[in-house]
Amino acid sequence: MDKLKQALMESDAQAVDLVKDKVEVVGGSIGTCLARAASYLGQDVARLDYEILERGKATLFKKTPYRLLVTILPPEERFADLEEFSIKLGVGDRMLSEELDQFVAPRHMDGRCLVRIYRSGVFISVFPPLGQGLGVDLETALLKVQQSGISNFNQGAVEKAVRGATGEPVRIGDYTARPENDSSCKVEISPDEMKAIVRITAPKLGGRHLEVNDVVNALKAHGVVIGFKEDFIRQALIEDRYMQDIVAAEGVAPMHGPDATIEYKVSIKKTAHLEQDDTGKVDFKNLNLVENVVAGQILAVKLPAKKGVAGRTLTNRIVLARDGKDTELRQGKGTILSDDKTKLIAEINGQVVYSNLKLSVEPVYRVVGDVGPKTGNIMFLGSVVIGGGVLDNYEVKAAGSVDVHGSVGKARIEAEGDVIVKQGILGREGAFIESTGGSVFAKFIQSAEVNVAEDVIVQEGILHSKVEAGGKVVCNGRRAQIVGGVIRAKKEVRARMIGSPAYTATEITVGTDPRVLKQHEELKALQKDTEEKLSRTKKSLVTLQARQKADPENFAPAQLEQLQKNEDAVSKLAARSKEITEEMAKLDEYMNQLSAQGKVHIEKEVFPNVTVSIRNAAQSFSDTYRAVTLTFENGVVKFNKLEKAEELPARGGRRK
Repeated sequence: MDKLKQALMESDAQAVDLVKDKVEVVGGSIGTCLARAASYLGQDVARLDYEILERGKATLFKKTPYRLLVTILPPEERFADLEEFSIKLGVGDRMLSEELDQFVAPRHMDGRCLVRIYRSGVFISVFPPLGQGLGVDLETALLKVQQSGISNFNQGAVEKAVRGATGEPVRIGDYTARPENDSSCKVEISPDEMKAIVRITAPKLGGRHLEVNDVVNALKAHGVVIGFKEDFIRQALIEDRYMQDIVAAEGVAPMHGPDATIEYKVSIKKTAHLEQDDTGKVDFKNLNLVENVVAGQILAVKLPAKKGVAGRTLTNRIVLARDGKDTELRQGKGTILSDDKTKLIAEINGQVVYSNLKLSVEPVYRVVGDVGPKTGNIMFLGSVVIGGGVLDNYEVKAAGSVDVHGSVGKARIEAEGDVIVKQGILGREGAFIESTGGSVFAKFIQSAEVNVAEDVIVQEGILHSKVEAGGKVVCNGRRAQIVGGVIRAKKEVRARMIGSPAYTATEITVGTDPRVLKQHEELKALQKDTEEKLSRTKKSLVTLQARQKADPENFAPAQLEQLQKNEDAVSKLAARSKEITEEMAKLDEYMNQLSAQGKVHIEKEVFPNVTVSIRNAAQSFSDTYRAVTLTFENGVVKFNKLEKAEELPARGGRRK
């Protein structure tokens, strides 16, 4: 196919203006007619267009030949359908190559000239070449004029046009009327009167070329009054686009108004959305299945329908447009609809639920089964109810309460309200339960860390755990016991048994807010670290000062610089130690002011190796004691008769 393409291009370069651009051919078939026309016009078949003037037919007694009007395609369109032509020839897309791209958008092109015959006279336009193309010479221009059927013209004007080669038309003679040879056009109006198609015939020798006004007048004669595409018509006439459908006028299509739509500002489909961290690792536990919103957040906006804009046909007949249809922005519970009914706003914090074509905000997020691979981690701006348990290594965070109907493994639960675990917490030294504004209720707690603002209420026991409560820690079941670990409560600790017959080490602290006590311990550890650094720096400073005093001449600049750094470090560490000491003193005073009348109630037995601290007094047990209440009095832990237990708050409730 490359050879065919090359032949086509070479033939195009060698074509001379003496060859006519159309011919009527008679033959037994269309193929025969095209072959004869190609031979006569000196062109390849691929460059020819044709119109069937008379269709051939064969009968028993007579055979009528085909009669075709064959024309040469304009240069700009000769290869427009090259791909389709190659398929017809059976060569596929091998014809398409970089050479064809260069031909379609040439960098080099020879100059050309056009001769036009109008009522105002005969004109010639000479166009300059592109790149390294050859210009039009006088001989070529004169031949072009003679080929157009013009015998009486001003040769000097032709010479001037060739020298200038500006592409502008130059008048070279007068118009001689030859109506029978003039170009003409045929107008077709589409049934909907929105488009006018014009087909222009080429002029014969000496015939007049059509002008834009001629085509426009023809359109007007067919009733067209608007939508004339004069620039497009002008370009088609310049390019000699004969016997082709030319869209010469178009009406104004109606613009139907768009329907009202709802633009959702939140996700209405529950699909897992995985996120990567900075290292590219994907956390498959954070599936982001919960769509959290806050009160006042815009959930959806209605974009109103718009009116349509009427169109007009070529005959200026109005074409009505359809107005957009309205739609309703539906309001669900937990939402507010604006006065103009175009905005839906969250009324409360919670989870967005899309159902029955409306959005609602639910204050409670419900999980049917376990929190695990199917749900991922849960983070919700409301309360969470879990029908199953919380599996190992998963997290639940809620702005309200968390109610777990099953058990909690080595998981993490954080809530602002109560945390209720009906089947207990079996942490295996990995569970972390925190309530910043409520209590924790559980069947048992084992190998877990629990921090709450109010109470920890356990039915059976607390085993080998670290529990801190801003109120009480109570084990109130038949087997209620506290064994091992560290238990801290501001008000009191109550259990049937504390410790075990195996003398398991157990620490109980009451009378001080655990959160304040934790701050005190952190300050104490920081003070210790600061004092150790200060001591090491002072020793280094004393050594450097001794060297400088013993041998000042050999004391190197680097040693002097280190000496200065140590002096600055000692000064800063000493100041920091003083600040920490003052902070600890203030915190001690604050703890004394806030200290409660801490109590520890042992309803049945307390075993040896149990240490009870009440405020700043401590009592270590070396014997077994039964049914006692421990209180703080005159700076020591005092043994008293067992006090009766108060009524406990209900699960999920609040004390008054």
